[in-house]
Amino acid sequence: MQPGTRLPSIRKCAMQLQLSRTTVETAYMLLAAEGYILSRPQSGYYVTEILNSGPREAWKPGGKETDGPKIRYDFASSNVDRDSFQFDLWRRYIKSSLRQDERLLSYGEPQGERELREAICSYLGRHRGVVCTPEHIVVGAGVQSLLHILCPMVRDRKNAYFYNPGFRQGRTIFEDFEFRTGGMRSAREAGGPDSGSICYLTPSQMTVWGEVMHITERMDLLKEAFEKDILIIEDDYNSEFRYYNRPTPSLQGLAGGRGVVYLGTFSRLLLPSIRMSFMVLPPELLPVYRERSRYYNQTSSKTEQIALCQFIRDGHLESQIRKARKLYTAKAKKLCEDIGRIFGDRAVPHLGEAGFLVLAEIRTELTSEEIARKAAHAGIAVRAVVPEEGKRGESMNPRILLSCATVGTEHYEEALTELYDSIFG
Repeated sequence: MQPGTRLPSIRKCAMQLQLSRTTVETAYMLLAAEGYILSRPQSGYYVTEILNSGPREAWKPGGKETDGPKIRYDFASSNVDRDSFQFDLWRRYIKSSLRQDERLLSYGEPQGERELREAICSYLGRHRGVVCTPEHIVVGAGVQSLLHILCPMVRDRKNAYFYNPGFRQGRTIFEDFEFRTGGMRSAREAGGPDSGSICYLTPSQMTVWGEVMHITERMDLLKEAFEKDILIIEDDYNSEFRYYNRPTPSLQGLAGGRGVVYLGTFSRLLLPSIRMSFMVLPPELLPVYRERSRYYNQTSSKTEQIALCQFIRDGHLESQIRKARKLYTAKAKKLCEDIGRIFGDRAVPHLGEAGFLVLAEIRTELTSEEIARKAAHAGIAVRAVVPEEGKRGESMNPRILLSCATVGTEHYEEALTELYDSIFG
């Protein structure tokens, strides 16, 4: 029927179709509710003009999301080694959590399950020297979701500085909230954090290959922050994965819990797919959070929170950390040794103090980006290091990063030989 066509009245349509008036009236009401007809008082029902009412072409499938050669050896992945995690053990805790029917009928606490926050509080106090109570801890599905809660709470500070290279995704969130952001290499350098600003850093990952901020630097930063009323956001990423020494005490603990927001995650300790992070708020921000907490729902799975709580209480998190640290330390050292052996004097490998990455300085006329492209064409993924990710005064030779996490040690020799050939062949 053409738009604007007048329909028969309800009584007339019922007579024509030999239906009850109630049936026809119900049909007209449904058509009107869907927007197909329009009722005009004292006039009747009319067909409306429906946009795009003609035949529709099916959407054509788009191109592939990623094009390029198939990667056989992925040294650029942020995945973890399968052998680092006890899947059967975690499965047992998930099954136990799913049996708690009554608890799973509700959304759970917006701040995170109380029992989990108690377990996290106990763990942080023993292993990172963090000073807090469960009331100061907020659980969320990833650090980025927690920053979305934090940013409105500290909006009055306006400026946020990130130690280079910094957490790019985190910096983007601050920019989305209209903070002015800047980079820095030292709290005391010119153009560094001004009074009343925010300083975001990852003390256990000061460079992309795992350089650690040492205790004297931490104390200097805290002194500067206290004098200038700088709020420190301590992202304790990779703090558990020190190769040679015990983890350095957290900035939050050294500060006595004040003036520092502490961020941590279980993604590296367990699995990246277990989206579970936490934020420890200093006492001065807790009242602000309580005022705003009703606006936020919990983003992390309640089932996984219950499972993780018991996992921690039974001591499995600590044994998991020891197992993963031992595995990745051995893998990183072997990767470093194999680079030196296969590349000879054409590469200088550097192993940081923590993390999963080995830095390789390549003696070639190619740029880091060209090396990464050549490697990709050979089926090997590596990450190019851009100048701002390094330190002042370092060699100008191109540098690449190789993660020890995903590729098995039994494949190192073949993969590195092919990488060498892709660069120098």
